[in-house]
Amino acid sequence: MGRRGSSRRAAALRRAQQAKAARDAAAARREQQIEAALADYFEAAEQADRVRSDARRKADAVLEAAEQAAAVPLAAVRDAVRRLRELTGSTSDVASLCAITAAAVRDLLTAPADAAAGGGAGEGERR
Repeated sequence: MGRRGSSRRAAALRRAQQAKAARDAAAARREQQIEAALADYFEAAEQADRVRSDARRKADAVLEAAEQAAAVPLAAVRDAVRRLRELTGSTSDVASLCAITAAAVRDLLTAPADAAAGGGAGEGERR
């Protein structure tokens, strides 16, 4: 029975190894799939970050150009508000006439005559 028992044991071990080999191969395939999905994720995330960064850079350039283009009209807005204040004598009258808040009128009146764009004239708070 010694020989027969050991041959049965050897056969059982071979079957166990075959079953485990199939399981190990499936686990290896799964790990490869996980690795491929992670690589896809990192590649796509980096590309999305690059696209966003490029868009921010372009948007910043457009906004800067708009600020420069708005400088002359904003200076004219400030000048007009100064003249209206001199003519009416009242910040609230100017605000009412221009449909902006009194705070926006005060901001326009206190801005330097040659102030660059972004000082709030065109951005005056509407009432």
